[in-house]
Amino acid sequence: MGEKTHGKSKNKKKAFKHRLKKQGLFNNLKAPVPPVAPQAVAETQPVAKEEVVAKDLSLEAFSELPEVEGLRSNLVETLYNEGLTSAAAFAGVTEEEVLALKGVGPATVKKLKENGVSFKA
Repeated sequence: MGEKTHGKSKNKKKAFKHRLKKQGLFNNLKAPVPPVAPQAVAETQPVAKEEVVAKDLSLEAFSELPEVEGLRSNLVETLYNEGLTSAAAFAGVTEEEVLALKGVGPATVKKLKENGVSFKA
């Protein structure tokens, strides 16, 4: 009996590694990280910060923003799917445009304003 248990656990490990390889995660762990010169990091760091601000967030990151705190997850997903993928994106739309979205009503707009969202005039 002890051998069967050992064999099964070995197969589980093998299957787990296989799944990781399929997803491309296992190979990434083994890839060496190329060294970067300290000067290059210092020069590109301010650019990287600007890119992060301008870059759209993932749905998970967007849903964790304080601006959408207290909203139902389906409303957060609706806002995200309509192109409002960052806190700054709200400045490009009017309240009326947000109200026109499916499932969004005055209470949602009020909650967004309470959370510090400013809309386009």
